[in-house]
Amino acid sequence: MDGQNGGYRPRTAGERTGSAANGDQGVRDWQKNTWFGPAPVNSNPFDEPEDAPELKAIRSENVNEHIGDFWNSPVQGPQDTGSYRQNTQAGSVVKPVRTKTKVTGKKNSHPLRVLLLIAVFVTAVILVLRFAVFSVKEIRVIGNKSIPAAEIIRVSGIHLGDSIFTLNEKKVEEHITSDYRLLFVYMDREMPGTVTLSVAEREPRCWLTYCGIMYVMDKNRMVLYESENPDERPIDLVEVKGLEVRSNTMVGQYVNLGNEQQKSIFRELFQEMKVLSCIDKIADADISNINSILLATRYGFTVALGDANNIHAKLRSMLLVQDKLVELGYSAGTINVTNPEKPMFIPE
Repeated sequence: MDGQNGGYRPRTAGERTGSAANGDQGVRDWQKNTWFGPAPVNSNPFDEPEDAPELKAIRSENVNEHIGDFWNSPVQGPQDTGSYRQNTQAGSVVKPVRTKTKVTGKKNSHPLRVLLLIAVFVTAVILVLRFAVFSVKEIRVIGNKSIPAAEIIRVSGIHLGDSIFTLNEKKVEEHITSDYRLLFVYMDREMPGTVTLSVAEREPRCWLTYCGIMYVMDKNRMVLYESENPDERPIDLVEVKGLEVRSNTMVGQYVNLGNEQQKSIFRELFQEMKVLSCIDKIADADISNINSILLATRYGFTVALGDANNIHAKLRSMLLVQDKLVELGYSAGTINVTNPEKPMFIPE
């Protein structure tokens, strides 16, 4: 061990670590000036070893203050991102460069805000028009005779304050016709808030007796009322005979017939009577034989119509002949209009 302090001194080139007899080689180049032994104590970490004084000579005294050309030199290579403004003059202070960033959220929110405001405005206008301007304020009823208008309005389902645009005419018709006494004609809207309901009341046109019950019907066989009192038979209505009634019928229902041809004859006969305004001149109609339909007038004449062909012309011919016969003083007999162009009269 070399040295009196127990340390090691550095070996110089040419010294060997062992004897030549042991085959030791000399100190290699990378082993030169190598310190062996414990690290020095109580030493300045910025001081260079005694064997490299040239490093200490060139060390800057301002290394901790970041003053000097090194710290003010521009960044080279890939570190130059353009985010900082560099100044190469000595003693200048480096200031960061602020880049403008686009704020897209606010700009994009403006169209959405405008659209939202427009939607709110349009909704408010629609609500005002629906509930304040174009709402039902008046309901008129035309065509009714015995049924009060207030009852028809109640049945229709229309209420004051309803939107005039949302009224469904089909549903209004269903509501009105649910009352068997009423027929729906049309519904009219008059802006901004008036609704007109046109209806027709079913009128009694004829009657028949089935199982001791009298059924009063309209021209479509709808039963309007019934009675078991024979003294209540309406003298101003046509009594229908010979119909093949299939079952008992209730008020508000159609008389159920078993003969389809009788249904067709009944409908056409009373339709033509209404057109010619002669229902009040006919006392009864016998449809028991569909090929030989017979009528009895209130003047005492019997009318032979034949089949159901050309009923309109036959009824018209019968009316002309009867008026002429009454004028001539006849009060009974048979008027044959099976050929309406050549009527025949057979007196009694």
